[in-house]
Amino acid sequence: MTDLKPRGASLRYSHAVLALAVLHQLIGSEWMSKPWRFKDASAWQIQLYELHEWTGLAASLLLVLLIWSLWRRYGADTLARFLPWLSGVGRSALAGELRGLLGGLPRLQAPDASQTRVLAAAVEGLGVLTLLFFACTGVAMWLLEDQLELMHEIGSIHEWGALPLKLYLAGHAGMALVHEWRGEGLLRRMFRGA
Repeated sequence: MTDLKPRGASLRYSHAVLALAVLHQLIGSEWMSKPWRFKDASAWQIQLYELHEWTGLAASLLLVLLIWSLWRRYGADTLARFLPWLSGVGRSALAGELRGLLGGLPRLQAPDASQTRVLAAAVEGLGVLTLLFFACTGVAMWLLEDQLELMHEIGSIHEWGALPLKLYLAGHAGMALVHEWRGEGLLRRMFRGA
């Protein structure tokens, strides 16, 4: 569960494109109009919604391709790797890494990436689950476009994920930058393919 294989180009670039799509979705959603409010919306707000809708559908497809790529790469170990809390061995490894991480906080020392592989994979798993939540609720809204009341209810549920997603993105990107700043070269390796 803790070996970190180099990631192939399809996995690395789908991750980058998905990250850009998610950022687009979060930023655009601040100004777009929702379909149940179109009568009070400007043409620009409606166009932003339509762009949000189609980008969301494309991102959902990309997410499925990313999951498939992970499954091809890690096989039957994919769930154990990215959802370690589902098994006793995974929970034990995760708890050990968390203890190491928390133990270094008083000295302001964080372990390097090689010492937090289970934790990093678990965080990535949470990110995938969060995106799956958005994909499922977003696709459901798209399928129910003619039923505005039901679409509105699902839209309210869809919005629940915004804060967790923002926190996830900030933490995930922040830790990548911390590891890069410490000289571990994770970002460089991601795009160089090492």
